[in-house]
Amino acid sequence: MSFKLLVKFNVKEDQFASFVEIMQGAKDRISKADGCGGVDVLLSADVPGKVVLSEIWDSKEQHDQYAEKMRASGSFDKMAAFLVGPPESELFIIK
Repeated sequence: MSFKLLVKFNVKEDQFASFVEIMQGAKDRISKADGCGGVDVLLSADVPGKVVLSEIWDSKEQHDQYAEKMRASGSFDKMAAFLVGPPESELFIIK
C-alpha cells in the first residue's frame, strides 16, 4: 500500500521566491530517499503564497524515518522563518 503526503505551506510574501527555490532543492533530496516514489512542488493558482509539497511513499514508516532525519538536522526549524504559520500535513492512502 502506498501513501501520498501533502504538506501545505503559507509563505511570507517577501520570502516566496526563496522558499520555492529551497523546495525545488528539497524535492531532489526527498525523491532520493528510501521508499519515496516521487515529489512535486505545487504553487497555488488561487491563493498567493500557498505552496504544497506532494510526496509519494511506499510506507508511512519510511516517511517517518526520513522526516525524523530532517527534524534532527534542523531543516524544519530553518523553514519556519519563511512561513506565516506552521505547515499543515495530511497523509492519504493511494488506492
